Amino acid sequence: MARKTTKKSVRKAAAKKPAARREAARGSIRKVIASVKNVRPSRVPLSQAVRVGNILFVSGTTPYAPDSSIAKGDFAAQMHQVMANIREILTAGGSSLDKVAKVNVILTRISDFGAMNDIYRQYFKEGNYPARTTIEAPLANPDFLLEIECVAEASRA
Repeated sequence: MARKTTKKSVRKAAAKKPAARREAARGSIRKVIASVKNVRPSRVPLSQAVRVGNILFVSGTTPYAPDSSIAKGDFAAQMHQVMANIREILTAGGSSLDKVAKVNVILTRISDFGAMNDIYRQYFKEGNYPARTTIEAPLANPDFLLEIECVAEASRA
């Protein structure tokens, strides 16, 4: 059965709209770009991290050292570098590894899955692991053995 609309209910709804708009404007969520000088900036059009409200989205992070070098062929060195880069980006965005909720790991060789897990455990507290997806896929730079992106809670600014 269709609901009957009266002039009174239409006026009430119209009266609420401006207040709702004011509230939305007052409490609007800002988008803030986070970047770190110690982490090599990307040459492609992306931000290292974007913070919306208290959620920090960290872009796919690669194994570049601050001097732009890559530990070619050394999975452990690349994994530690990626995690160091992520830690720096999280800190710059008002977060930390303890506040990471979701991680996506891209490996170029699924045979590195065991080594990745061993190193990954060193960065997250036992029993407080983020949700995670791990896939095997080629990456833009043939020297990359992995790339990691994550989503974390950030402190309110």
